Amino acid sequence: MAKVDFNSAVSVARENVKTLVPSAENLTLEEALISQDGKMYEVTFSYDLDRDNPLRFGIAPDNISRLASLMGRRREYKVFLVDAHTGEFRGFRKYKEQ
Repeated sequence: MAKVDFNSAVSVARENVKTLVPSAENLTLEEALISQDGKMYEVTFSYDLDRDNPLRFGIAPDNISRLASLMGRRREYKVFLVDAHTGEFRGFRKYKEQ
């Protein structure tokens, strides 16, 4: 049985998103579940990231660069892992659709 509740696990995961991805905006909780063996919370967050503007880095403007800068932001999805017994952050991985 888990000693850490869902709210605590989500809080730990949220704090680590903010620490590891400081440029993340529009942070949204997508999913929170406990692993089948009860050892790990898997907390999925999505967030927006600005795309790098190649013109800012002195790269010659071409049509592809202009198009990329027009597209603006991208949405990222990551699964953050929190130990269900200690509440310790254990890492994150890319979200995979099932």
